[in-house]
Amino acid sequence: MRILGAILVVAASAGLGFSYSFRLGSRLEQLRQLQRMTVLLKGEISYGCASLPEALALAGRKLSEPLDGFLKRLAARLRECPDKSFQQIFQEEALASLGSSALTAKDKESLMQMGAFLGHLDKDMQLRTLDLYLQELDKEIQDAKEGVPGKQKLCRSLGIMGGLFLALLLI
Repeated sequence: MRILGAILVVAASAGLGFSYSFRLGSRLEQLRQLQRMTVLLKGEISYGCASLPEALALAGRKLSEPLDGFLKRLAARLRECPDKSFQQIFQEEALASLGSSALTAKDKESLMQMGAFLGHLDKDMQLRTLDLYLQELDKEIQDAKEGVPGKQKLCRSLGIMGGLFLALLLI
């Protein structure tokens, strides 16, 4: 019975390590999706001359979850509630849609800041805001690319080793 318990502890601990490792990889992919979203929005605003709700809806069609749903719901709410501020709607939708994503609190805060400046500015300022956000994303993606493989390996190793350590303590 103890051996079975030890095996279960090792398996559960290794599963936690692998789960966290996967979450780190998901964060990198979601940062790339944010970058793509920003480029699409910039293109729709500058070249397509689309209004912000139209640009959000068009960009949302070209992205995958969770960003496609976020942009589509954001565009719909902007059309439905013209009396509410863009910043308020953006923050509500971002918290609802991206709350369980792999993005860190810093990533979400950066997105919120971009959304705070995006809604009430003229076209040139919107494009500058998107450019600034793209620069921040480029830096975050570069940092993540450099750090993620080592952290993933560490998480997996710690999960397995922690499970073995706990199993030895139990036996």
